[in-house]
Formats: sequence, C-alpha cells, structure tokens
Amino acid sequence: MSGAAAKPAASGGIGPTPSFNRRATTLLIPASLNLGITHVLAPALNGLMARSVEPEAAIGGYAIAMGVMGLVALPQMRIQQLTLVFLDDQGSLSQLRRFVALFALLSGLVAAVVAFTPVLDVLLDGVFATTGTLRAESAAALVALAPFPVLAIVRTHLYGVALRIGRPRLVWIGTGAGAVAVIAVAALVLWLDPSAGAAIAAIAVSAGAGVETLVLVTGTTGPLRRDLARSAGAPPTYGALLRFFGPLLVAAFLPAVTQPVINAILTRAPEPEASVAAVSLTFGVNQIFLIALWGVQPTLLALMARGENPAAARRFANIVGLITVGPSAVVAFIPALTSLVVHDWLGATGRLQEMTETGLRILALLPPIFVQEAIFTSAILRVRRAHLLVYVNAIRLVGLVAILLIGVNATDLSGGVIGITAIGGALVIEAIATVALGRGAQRQLERGWQPPFSF
Repeated sequence: MSGAAAKPAASGGIGPTPSFNRRATTLLIPASLNLGITHVLAPALNGLMARSVEPEAAIGGYAIAMGVMGLVALPQMRIQQLTLVFLDDQGSLSQLRRFVALFALLSGLVAAVVAFTPVLDVLLDGVFATTGTLRAESAAALVALAPFPVLAIVRTHLYGVALRIGRPRLVWIGTGAGAVAVIAVAALVLWLDPSAGAAIAAIAVSAGAGVETLVLVTGTTGPLRRDLARSAGAPPTYGALLRFFGPLLVAAFLPAVTQPVINAILTRAPEPEASVAAVSLTFGVNQIFLIALWGVQPTLLALMARGENPAAARRFANIVGLITVGPSAVVAFIPALTSLVVHDWLGATGRLQEMTETGLRILALLPPIFVQEAIFTSAILRVRRAHLLVYVNAIRLVGLVAILLIGVNATDLSGGVIGITAIGGALVIEAIATVALGRGAQRQLERGWQPPFSF
C-alpha cells in the first residue's frame, strides 16, 4: 500500500498524532485566515474611518450598512459548507456551480433594490431610525456595498472548492490579495476625500471581494479541470442540494440578523452613535483573537471528507480553542495593552473608548465555549441533519433579543456594553444548544469511523 494510503491511518490512535496535527494545521491556518480576515481588517478600517471628518457617524453608518448587506449576502455563510459536503467529481461541480450562480443572482437583485430604490428610506428611517449624519453615512455605504453580496457568495464557494481539492495555497493567495486591496483602496479613498466617511470602508470591501473572486477563478480553473475526478455516479440533484441548503439558509438568517437587531435597538438607546460604534470596534478587535476558531468548522468538514478520525479532529479543535484564550485575555485585562489597542491604534476616545474596553473584557474568556459550536455543527453537517441548526439558531436569536431588552429596560448599563453582552451571551447559548442537539451526530461519526487498511 502506498504512503498516501498509510498516512490517514496514523490518526486512528487515541488522540491527534503529530502527523494528523500537521495535516489539520495545514488546512486550519488558511481556512481561519480566509474566514477571519474580515474581522482582522475591521479594526484597520475602523481606524481609518476614525480619522475621517465624522468618525463616530462613519463607523456607525458602515456598521449599519454592512449589517444590512451581510443579510442580503446570506447564502455566503453556508455556501462553503455545501461545497465541502457535496463536491466529489465533475458532475457535482457542475450542479454546484449552477446552484451557487442562482443564489448569487438573487442576492444581487436584492442588493440593488436595497441600495437604489425607496426601500433604502424604509430601512434607514423606519427600521434603524437613523437621522442626520448617521443616516447619510449609512446610505452612502449601502450604495458602495451593492456589488458585495454577489462577489461574497461566489468567492466563498471558490474557497470551499480550494479546500476540498487540497489547494490551501490558493486560499492563502486569494485572502492575501483581497486584504491588500481592501487596505490600499481604503487608504486611497481617505487620502482623496477625508469626508467620505463610511464609504471609505464600503468601497474598499467591495473592491477587495472583487480581487479575491478574480484570483480564485483564475487559480481554481486549472486544478479542477486536471485533478477532479470524472463523474463516478449520478450528481446530486437540485432537490438534494436544496434540502440540505434550505435549512442552512434559514439557520444562517438568524445569526445574520444579530447586528441589525442590535443596531435597531441601540439607535433608540442613549448615546446611539457611540454605542453602535463601540459594538463594532469591540467585535472587530475580539475577532482578531478568535481568528483560528473561524477555520475550525471548514477544517473539520474537510478532514472528515478525506476519511480522517472524527475523534482526533474534535480533540484538535479543543486544543485550538484553549490556545486562543491567552492573547485575548492578555489584551483585555492588561490596561496598558487595552488602551494601546483601543486608543492609540483605533483612535477611540472618551465614551467610545470606555465602552469598547469594557466590551473586550466581557468577551475575552469565551473561546473554549465558542469552539464547541464549531465541533458539533460540523458533526451535524457531516451526517446531513442540517435542520437541527434551525432550532439552534432560533434559540440563539431568542436569547439575543431577551438579553438586549433586559439590558435596555432593566439596567443602567451603556448601550455599547449591552450590545456586547448580548452578542457574547447569544453565542454561549448557541454553543450549549449545538452541543445538546449535536451529540448524537458526533457519536455516530466516532463510532462509525474505521481506520484505512494499510500495511
């Protein structure tokens, strides 16, 4: 038997072996960087907007606009999972491409309606109750983000393709090119027009998504044609894809409304601009420390699709969760470092700085809990019980709204602290629900796994 066949057998022991850890890390690092790069770039973009003419309105306006367009681009949150589960050969690739193209087209049409029709006024005046500068910044950012949903859906599918066919280098290249484009374009727009405000980040994010998509289309075309197996059997039907993806889409909708729900409530609280901006800054900084967790789920799905040991994969993920705590806690609880990040790097002052620093402390110790959601969600998806995630995310949404309403109506906490507490509390509730509903799927995977035969 060849060395390639013998390799996976090494993961059949009690825990992750060095060989397994290397294979998992090779996937984890680019997958984490890819999915977490938005959160790495968020503090940089916020820092640039903080140096514009109306910093709080710019940061808050971009947060509102990105929350709306993130909801429009909803399929991107699950397209990669669909790709990792169903991509097997040329036939399945063709079906997936048509399926992804349909959802990209639909999202593009909705984005155009939101940005260029009176629906924009309904959202900003009625739903978010924005006025003055905050409303103007939100409107400008929505227009600049109009191309984003289509590009986001296509690029996420292509990143899934790269991981599934074992081309992590393409993920590195695409992510790096997109990040460079975002920062370069944002800096250029700020230099040309310091009053651009929220459009600084919105234009840059759309441009970066376009660069990533172009790089990935170019980079995956050849490997797919050469290396992907010819159709070995009947490709998945559109009905099968929709039965799997439909519940995922519903489940994705619920966390996608998190930011709009928070913004809609905080814009009605005292200090609305500072509160919305503080939530955006806090979440952006915190996600830098959690970047490794973003890659856990696609890594687990890719490993299991390649026949690796689910128990070893679970233990590897838990190690990643424990390692993640250190940096986030150090920055959150050492005042000098907290001030360095929030005040010196991001340019926040006064109440915005105070709320942001408190928010970082609230979220600092939660990574080991968050990683459980990724582990058991991967198990649920691998056994194709996607409908369970609808229940999980419904529970999360109820918890989010409850925490927000209690915080606003029954406490004297600042809006920024209430918003961050709601985000952290909702994620903890989601993790608990996912473990409860996913334990059966994880047991099924671990009991049913057999190490590859090798000698």
